[in-house]
Amino acid sequence: MPENPMINKQGYIDVKSAVKLKETEAKADERMKVTENKARMQELVFKETAKESASKHLARFAGLYLTFLVCMFIFSIQFVPESSIAVVAGLITLVVTNLSTILKGIVENGSSSDDDAQREKHNIK
Repeated sequence: MPENPMINKQGYIDVKSAVKLKETEAKADERMKVTENKARMQELVFKETAKESASKHLARFAGLYLTFLVCMFIFSIQFVPESSIAVVAGLITLVVTNLSTILKGIVENGSSSDDDAQREKHNIK
């Protein structure tokens, strides 16, 4: 069959080849859109600063880290001498408090500081 629609001997267009041509064009357009979207996503990833990347990571996993630290403290109490439990508890409390403060800062200030940074980047007031 010919690739492009052609008029057959009776003066009609070959419908099968016309449909095949349309399907091929649609697939090519779809592949082009997917490629463009992937390129845009890569561009966004490359433009992301380390602070933004760390903020996103902590926003996702800070709860897991906090839970892990508390569970490890509870587990370690069995093996730590009684005189050292207060020191270990103090250190765990310090780390948990700092992670909580960082997470709170991300949640409270994330949107306004990000908007301000974008405006400064593009000189928009």
